Amino acid sequence: MRTIEFSCKNKVYSIPNSWDQITPALYLQLVKDILRMSRGELSPAMLRVNFVCNFMGWIPNRIKSEDALANLAMLSEQVDFILNIAYPDNDAALADLDPNTRKLFKKKAPEKVLGNIMAQYLRRLDYRYCIDDCWCVQLIPFAKLGKKKILKGYTVTTSFGVLSCSLTALQYIEARNLLEHTDSLPLMASILYSDSDIKYSSSLAHQRAAEFATLSTELLYGIMLNFRALNNYLFTRTDFSLLTASRLEEKKLISTGALESLYNLSSDGYGSAEEVEQMNIIQYLTILRKKIIESVRSMHAAEMKITDIEKETGLPIQTIKQII
Repeated sequence: MRTIEFSCKNKVYSIPNSWDQITPALYLQLVKDILRMSRGELSPAMLRVNFVCNFMGWIPNRIKSEDALANLAMLSEQVDFILNIAYPDNDAALADLDPNTRKLFKKKAPEKVLGNIMAQYLRRLDYRYCIDDCWCVQLIPFAKLGKKKILKGYTVTTSFGVLSCSLTALQYIEARNLLEHTDSLPLMASILYSDSDIKYSSSLAHQRAAEFATLSTELLYGIMLNFRALNNYLFTRTDFSLLTASRLEEKKLISTGALESLYNLSSDGYGSAEEVEQMNIIQYLTILRKKIIESVRSMHAAEMKITDIEKETGLPIQTIKQII
């Protein structure tokens, strides 16, 4: 459900219920509350309530009527795009459930699911809420430095069923390497919000990082979260998932030795070192995927057993069968 519709005083309202339906301003308000929730200052329920109120322009403290509060609670409970529920051991308890039931318990607290035996079991587990950080939309299109300097961020779209992104391979790799370093958010922002009129430069991004350090915590975190969501989308919702499918870390070209993989393209004849740095990220990932497919098919053509291909590549047997 991408929108939540309700009527009030003969007027129909529609609340967004997906990341690609919200505005940059609403996103930043949401990021602020996400940070508050991470600090234990806001419950998941109030996070959703605040989202509804921010969209509708309501002030929660001014809502006193019991009926109005009940309606607000009902509306907020339907907002399910912001959070997922994480169960112990990487959701081990959900492993054998059918997709629809699994999705239900990933989005809805088990105590809210009545008359279900599985819900009775899950509610005893130590589950927690986490951000559903997988989307493909640019929610902070611009970053303002000082009073006048405005830098345009990368663009990304899936219009007409085609994925495109303006990031260069080097931009993407350098930003991705910083995802686990929360103290480097200004540098990540500087990398992602480069001057579109000139070629991306690592040294220039580092020089400008101090300027980005003046941005608010909410904005810097929002930039990181948006990029993390794009990264998750690329490797869970597209054919590029093949690049992280290997169980062998050294075989995951996009996460281990990504820079080396990039410059190897130069020796493979895809251009000079500078040219492959400026290669579009989608083109770069497509080439890496093609190289994996060619490698698997080459092993198969050499009459290597599927089990041996699995050992060599770390890819699941089912994935190898799909390739060959």
